[in-house]
Amino acid sequence: MLDQRGKEFVKLLENLKPSKHSYEVFSDWLVMAAATLYAWKKDQAVEDEYNNIAKQYTKEEIEKHAHLLALTVDALEKKEQDFLGEVFTFGGYTNDRNGQFFTPYNISKMMADMIIGANGFPENRVCRINDPTCGAGGMLIASAMVMKEREFDYQHNALFIGQDIDARCARMAFIQLSLLGVPAVIYCMNTLSMQTFWHRETIGYHLADMDFRLRMEKILEKVREMENGVPAQIEEERPVEIKLPKREAIQQELF
Repeated sequence: MLDQRGKEFVKLLENLKPSKHSYEVFSDWLVMAAATLYAWKKDQAVEDEYNNIAKQYTKEEIEKHAHLLALTVDALEKKEQDFLGEVFTFGGYTNDRNGQFFTPYNISKMMADMIIGANGFPENRVCRINDPTCGAGGMLIASAMVMKEREFDYQHNALFIGQDIDARCARMAFIQLSLLGVPAVIYCMNTLSMQTFWHRETIGYHLADMDFRLRMEKILEKVREMENGVPAQIEEERPVEIKLPKREAIQQELF
């Protein structure tokens, strides 16, 4: 059930703009909140997306949108959780007709404890976690919290990848993982066909210098192949676009 901040969030949302359904207002808020947390990227398409939504609201209503983000920040500071997933579910914004039901966060936490297990974490390489149907990011948040409990520095030594075909879900995951300082790349995509609509990396991704570390891992893998007598050619290092690893297996993995 929703806590006090969740109830305040839904109440403010439902009264923000009477001429619009709260479902639509929530979708608009997700666009603007996600764009705000991606402003450091200076992506013109994202800025245009924000402006197209913002012009539909008055100055006072924009301030209420900002307050919704403040409530989200406060909720995640008080308790590391799937706050927006709870709002999405108990606020009645899910698409039940298409079977869209979110896993309660306590269940996600239990699953993360069980799946990660007590086998420790990889040394001298980035630990990678993938959820191909991430929703609001509950499973990814839960796995990060399990790492935190086991004193693994997930903010520097782990990469979280989330995928969802619903743009609202992808934005919720991006917002929450950004606010929690999680190094992540969130894809709005069809995980089955691999058709990608857009992707965004959190600021935590860059603070962890993840681009450089992933390139170095690739080079080291090539070196090990050469040491083992396997012919390998190291590609010239150059800036590359962030892409989801093209491994069929990764689509089958929850973590």
